[in-house]
Amino acid sequence: MTTLAVPRRVRPGDAVALVSPSWFAAGEFPHRVERGRKYIESLGLHFKVMPNALAKGQWTAGSAQERVDDLHAAFADPDVAVVLCAIGGNHSNELVDLLDYDLIGASRKVFQGLSDMTVLHCAIHRYAELATFYGPALVTSLAEYPTVMELTDRFLRAAWFGDGAIEYEAAREWTDEFLDFRTKADISRARHTQPGQGWIWLHPGTARGPLVGGCLESLCWHVKGSAEWPDVTDCVLLLELSEEAPPPASVASYLTDLRRLGVMEQIRGLVFSRPMNYRPDDVALLWNVVRDATDHAGIPVLANIDCGHTDPILTLPLGVEVRLDSDANAFATVAAPTAAIQS
Repeated sequence: MTTLAVPRRVRPGDAVALVSPSWFAAGEFPHRVERGRKYIESLGLHFKVMPNALAKGQWTAGSAQERVDDLHAAFADPDVAVVLCAIGGNHSNELVDLLDYDLIGASRKVFQGLSDMTVLHCAIHRYAELATFYGPALVTSLAEYPTVMELTDRFLRAAWFGDGAIEYEAAREWTDEFLDFRTKADISRARHTQPGQGWIWLHPGTARGPLVGGCLESLCWHVKGSAEWPDVTDCVLLLELSEEAPPPASVASYLTDLRRLGVMEQIRGLVFSRPMNYRPDDVALLWNVVRDATDHAGIPVLANIDCGHTDPILTLPLGVEVRLDSDANAFATVAAPTAAIQS
């Protein structure tokens, strides 16, 4: 893939701009935005809510143009260092043809989101040639009660503020329990956690390459067949599943699509997330599906990492070189995912 510029390192006193490129969760759940604001400010950063971020349309946070206007304003604002997505959704693809990629690329700002934001990650990589962060959203992981989970916090700080390579770790405990935001059950108690099972190497080996990918459903529904489809040659592919928990049979079908596109022959390694809303038996079946889909690829495959819809969640730099090493049980960036650029 084309070498991407990395964003400017975040500094104390910078601003974080909240945007809602897809679903209207920020407008629907203001108490979550308030909790997320307090977390952002605890990092020594200012919090800016873009004009349409709290809008509530039929299924999106305002019109496509309103959402694009917010993104453009955030990328153009000299005080903003991070453009942070409120949540995912299913309609960020409406924005792809409206964005000013020259503005986005020149800004060198952190763009962070997950799930449906996969579509925008791919577009920004392709047209703005800027690395982005696949990581926690404000309304979900960064509004966790009573506090943001330790692994989420530590690796967000490392990605935003750190000046060195990042050595990722497996979660010691995790959760996918849902406490209803609408009834504010989410602020009545902490979610129940369960012990982490550690990373699973479905195929051993070593690899280095730029990290690309995101939500498997978004890639197969909205990016496959488009001009934004990433060049995965010599890359490490990241895949995660949405909260809709597509069953192993569906995942097998999606991975067949990728195989038929030649993806498994092009990539150097695969990283697959811990699934949300899966029964233990289905998790085991999922790993068999992923193992079988990559059986003849001759690449290392690391599974059960915290990069998707369960919590905690790592902040992973897409477009930045990473390394995999099964002997050392290592998943790490090769260098810092940001640069000390004077604004």
